[in-house]
Amino acid sequence: MRTLTRWIVSVSLMSLSLGRSRDNPNRAPEVSAKTPELYFFTRPSKQLFWTGEPVVIGLELYSRLEQPVLVSRLQGNEFVILKVVGPDGNEVPWQGKARDRARAYSPSDFTVLGQYKAISADRTISLKDGTGFAFNQPGQYTLTAEFSMGHPEDFAQFADQAKPAVGSFRSSKLEFCIDACILKPAPVRNDAPPSALEAVRSFYTDIIKYPQLGIPSARAKKALWPLMSKRLDQEIDGLDACDKDYYRRFGKILRAHTIKPATPWLEEGLFTGPNDAATPPTFRIVGSRSVGESRVDVLLAFKEDWGESEGDVTVVLENGRWLIDDYVAMYANDELSRLSSGYSECKDGRWVGEPVY
Repeated sequence: MRTLTRWIVSVSLMSLSLGRSRDNPNRAPEVSAKTPELYFFTRPSKQLFWTGEPVVIGLELYSRLEQPVLVSRLQGNEFVILKVVGPDGNEVPWQGKARDRARAYSPSDFTVLGQYKAISADRTISLKDGTGFAFNQPGQYTLTAEFSMGHPEDFAQFADQAKPAVGSFRSSKLEFCIDACILKPAPVRNDAPPSALEAVRSFYTDIIKYPQLGIPSARAKKALWPLMSKRLDQEIDGLDACDKDYYRRFGKILRAHTIKPATPWLEEGLFTGPNDAATPPTFRIVGSRSVGESRVDVLLAFKEDWGESEGDVTVVLENGRWLIDDYVAMYANDELSRLSSGYSECKDGRWVGEPVY
């Protein structure tokens, strides 16, 4: 079973990033407006890397905006500026070419995000072919990232009916280690609006009251659905359709041969975690953090000894109400997969995983 150093992960789960000007990598673009409801997330592919191993971070842009927005596909070294501080407290310099500002862009460099859509990419930031950061010291590194497309008029030719993203988006510190990882727990600011925390309490009170594995149904569904965001409602409905498609196609074979279903959510709590964490007897809020004006990340513990946090639930402000929008388990989840990442076995409400023979 894979496990995590959970108090380390709690830092990286809350990482959001910020961007800088395409014309000057050392200052933010001079724009007076900022695209609302556009979020830039960063995360390390894992917490501990070995010397010489590629250090990979994930980048993601996520839109809650009703109008379509033109954004970068997050490829190459454009639009994202990274800052790394090493174990000695000094900034690690970027080596090689930071970005190719002279090259001409093409439509394939950009994509249009609709509401509740995301674009993600993995980026190797360690030194390779003369470009990147040289991680020569063992210990803890901190990283912040900035995303900006600069001046929107530079990209109008690619926008069509969408508007280019405007403004810059800043990250909190993301932490990872090279060879050794001896860290103290990072403090979490408890500055969330009381109404956001109350939304989490109400939701998890019903999770405890109606314990279920897999996709909530019956009384659990009736209680939980009104407390979820529109995006999450749609996601869970799609997962439920995929589950039904699986049993419609393979149910007879499963029953005839007493085969255990292969749906990966079968023994998981979607909002708690896998295995022993799936149906906890209790919960407690152990920390929270506001992210902008309309998002709060809340750290949860499910054990009676109230140890380190075991999950990070995201609530968003939607039509004046705080609603559950996402969840990340910190137990047996080395890749820090978010609920919103979905399952590769499902596509458009259909099962596309391995068939049952």
